[in-house]
Amino acid sequence: MPRRKARRRSSRSRKSPALDLSENTVRHISGIVQIGFGVLVLLALREQAGPIGNSLNTFLTFFFGRWGMIFPLFLIGSGVLHWFAAENFFEAKRSVGLLLCFLAFLGVMHMRAPLEDLAPMRDELAGAIGFTVSLPFVLFTTRAVGYTVLSAVFLIGVFVAFEPDLGAIARGTVSLIKLPQRKKLRVKHRVRDEDAEEYEDENEEDQKYAESDDEDEEYEDEEEPELNIIRPAFAKKVAKEKAKKNIKEKMQDTLKMQDTRFEEWTFPSFDLLDSAHSELTVDDEELKKQARLIEEKLGEFEIEVTVRDARPGPTVTQFTLQPSEGIKLSRIANMKDDLALALEAPCLRIEAPIPGKALVGIEMPNKKRTLVHLREILESPEFVQSTSSLTLPLGRDVSGDAVVEDLAGMPHLLIAGATGSGKSICMNTFLVSLLYQNAPHELKFIMVDPKRVELVPFDGIPHLLTPVITESEKALQAFRWVVAEMGRRLHRFSELGVRNLEEYNEKQMEEENVLPRIVLVVDELADLMMRQYRRDTETMIVRIAQMARATGMHLIIATQRPSVDVVTGLIKANIPTRIAFRTVSSIDSRTIIDSMGAEDLLGKGDMLYMTALTPKPMRVQGIYISTKESERVINAVKIAGGGKITEQIGMVDDDEEDSFQADIPAASYQNIDLEADDNGGDDLFFDAVRVVQETGRASASLLQRQLKVGYARAARLLDIMEEKGLIGPADGAKARKVYMTSNS
Repeated sequence: MPRRKARRRSSRSRKSPALDLSENTVRHISGIVQIGFGVLVLLALREQAGPIGNSLNTFLTFFFGRWGMIFPLFLIGSGVLHWFAAENFFEAKRSVGLLLCFLAFLGVMHMRAPLEDLAPMRDELAGAIGFTVSLPFVLFTTRAVGYTVLSAVFLIGVFVAFEPDLGAIARGTVSLIKLPQRKKLRVKHRVRDEDAEEYEDENEEDQKYAESDDEDEEYEDEEEPELNIIRPAFAKKVAKEKAKKNIKEKMQDTLKMQDTRFEEWTFPSFDLLDSAHSELTVDDEELKKQARLIEEKLGEFEIEVTVRDARPGPTVTQFTLQPSEGIKLSRIANMKDDLALALEAPCLRIEAPIPGKALVGIEMPNKKRTLVHLREILESPEFVQSTSSLTLPLGRDVSGDAVVEDLAGMPHLLIAGATGSGKSICMNTFLVSLLYQNAPHELKFIMVDPKRVELVPFDGIPHLLTPVITESEKALQAFRWVVAEMGRRLHRFSELGVRNLEEYNEKQMEEENVLPRIVLVVDELADLMMRQYRRDTETMIVRIAQMARATGMHLIIATQRPSVDVVTGLIKANIPTRIAFRTVSSIDSRTIIDSMGAEDLLGKGDMLYMTALTPKPMRVQGIYISTKESERVINAVKIAGGGKITEQIGMVDDDEEDSFQADIPAASYQNIDLEADDNGGDDLFFDAVRVVQETGRASASLLQRQLKVGYARAARLLDIMEEKGLIGPADGAKARKVYMTSNS
């Protein structure tokens, strides 16, 4: 029995919720009731509701006077709003606000009559309520005070009931006033855009848009122009076979020297590289949504802009903004963090303005990054059409266009950034691309890799002048050899009256006198600058950077420690072409490219590229080359060269012989022997001889002060001069004898 009772109770409890109505239904029913009651009151006021209606008419007329007609209209309007307004629209505060507005209105309407007519004409004015509200102002103050107070009460009621946003109203009013100017600017800038073919369809739409504005100038009828989405250029791929043919022709055109040892040289095949191409999916609706968010967020801070274009790239999408007149660019630049929050982006980069354009660029990271592969850049028209054999593929810019640069025009390159930002892959890309363009007799490498990681796989290619250098002492010797070779080449140029390597090689009739280009690659500069050879290393790099361009010698230097004690002012001043990968702080960014921005990069090859000719750094997504691709190309080059270094400069330890000799076959150029240059293996030897000649004294302390070198090097210079018979031997505390004079 108890169980049966429990079941009956549960069945009853399950039936009761069926009679409950949702809040939405209750709200609709309430609206119907209010509309119905409002219609009945309206009929009563028009004396069409019988005796009950007449009584209701008398009641409303007594309280509201002839303005009783507002009451049924208010009921009908309230009922309609119950159907269409939001659920939280009807609250107690809104009723209070509307009541204040109604009382203030009745008081103002009743106050217009003379004092003696306020009571007799009560029913014809605003009824008993209007009489009660207006009477204190008429008796104890003036009508002006009454109008002022009641107007304030009316406005308070409006704010309590509807809570309007005065700021939004003001901005909308200003925007409405400036609308004709913005339309003229929009049409004007679209007509003068950068590419007539690309914007031909858009210009036709703008002309139609301008004509429609002349016919109808109302703001409601204006249609905002759609966002112009510019697809990346790498969607248009070059035919595979045609690209192969063009690149082979380019390589053959660069073989101006007919070396019998390399006339059968085989360039590595492009099949060694992965054939994957960049595939970028563009979501138009997502880009339009982001463009609206940018305009709305800036509009909240009274910064009126128009997003004109969206340029999706492999890593970021660049939105180009047209600011209104009178907007300072610094205000837009300071909104970086607010825009990143609104767009849910990890970081943003604002380029204000875009060089050469009256626009502001906002670079937003893509949700999905697109890899840029080496093969697609080597097959691109930009690379194929380049006539230089030292063309370096950088990657793709924010518009998706391939970016390539000539190392001969740089003529030196500094690469810096935090660990894991893409420096080593970038350097491998450059070296592999140079192997694709040059035979061993055209280009030689000297590679310095103190970390013993990145450049060691290149050990054994025939393009090397020496095995990959991993010791700091031998690296300094390599720098000295490059300086000495630079001096020898300049001496040869002066004898023939030529200015650069190209003119020199054109005048050579014999192949053994033809000189190759030399690229000195340093993977980690910090390891050299942090040791006791810091001063000598900096001096050598600066001398090479200043004078090596004409001699066909180039520097590629990388470091993961972009501090001022590594990337010094002298090095930066002589290497204007720099690449900055992601840095940990804006200070490091300033050290590399003299401006902020690298701290906002995304890593994994995202870089800022700066040259002496560009006013601002250019953002580029670097190329990705896998370890397997690089190994396949390097092994192919080693096999083509016989698996050994065909030309080599030999280095010996300091305790055996402090010299840097070269053992190069006659097919390239003469043997390099620093002893033959009579400088004793030290490029400061002649400077030291000059100091001794001018002063007539030979001491280590004198050379230290005059040449700004350490004691060990000064003593070594004295030993060299003693060996050559220029000065006498050391004799205890006595000064050395000098066997030469300033006139000798």
